[in-house]
Amino acid sequence: MLKYLNASITFLLIVLYSCNVFAQEKFEKESRIKRQSVPSKAVQFIDSLNFKNKVKWFLEEGLERKSIEAKFKNKKKRYSIEFDTLGNVEDIEIEIHWKELQTQIKDSICFHLNNNCLKYKIIKVQIQFSGNQSQLLSKLKTTGSTQNLTTKYEVIVKCNSKNSIDLFEYLFSDAGKPLSISKIIFKNSSHLEY
Repeated sequence: MLKYLNASITFLLIVLYSCNVFAQEKFEKESRIKRQSVPSKAVQFIDSLNFKNKVKWFLEEGLERKSIEAKFKNKKKRYSIEFDTLGNVEDIEIEIHWKELQTQIKDSICFHLNNNCLKYKIIKVQIQFSGNQSQLLSKLKTTGSTQNLTTKYEVIVKCNSKNSIDLFEYLFSDAGKPLSISKIIFKNSSHLEY
């Protein structure tokens, strides 16, 4: 009897966890903004990098929060640095190719995708670094050590399930363990806006 009870509780926890993970939705609207509209702390952070490439600034609006994003290319990589609305740096994302990931991380990510999707296609992979401002600045300037930084992987996936095809944003730890899954929702565009 105890054996069946433990199995039932375990099954129930797995189902509840899966439902909670998929219950999250993500909506982002990006609007291009001028440098003059960006908090001075964010501008100073970007200027201290002394990159020669042009920086594009965006206001990112989600379901629950707003942020400022600086996007640019450096050494043939696409960078995105996210700031809060006061200009404090939150994280750095660098777009990478799937083949650049270590095999064990790819295997772990694929294992989780195979459990959640009948069929899937990886659309985009980004490595994400977070930590204090001076460590992030050092990482950007020298592409050096990530020892004191938190490393995560953001993976955008087109997932075919039994009833639908949806886009999901998965966030994985540096070991490839899932941290969050968000279904990407799009603004309803069934009507024309002029």
